[in-house]
Amino acid sequence: MAGIFDGLSNLVSSIFEIFQGFISTVLSAIQSVFGLFQNLIASVFDLMSGLVGFILGNIVIIGVLVAAFVGYSAYTQKNRGGGITGGKKRT
Repeated sequence: MAGIFDGLSNLVSSIFEIFQGFISTVLSAIQSVFGLFQNLIASVFDLMSGLVGFILGNIVIIGVLVAAFVGYSAYTQKNRGGGITGGKKRT
């Protein structure tokens, strides 16, 4: 009689352990997804920080390139006879 109760007790505890393992697996998967999103957001902010640092570190070079482009555009437009402001308005 004691063997039957021990067997049923072991069966019930095994079933509960299976459910506990399943729930633990699901919760661990959810935690991993949240960790993934947290890491993704941190990586995006790190990328933006690096990009802003790069732009601020090279602002003089970027300004010179933009000024050269604007100067070249004005020069080529002036040499075409249109002047810097453009052609005459037609009505």
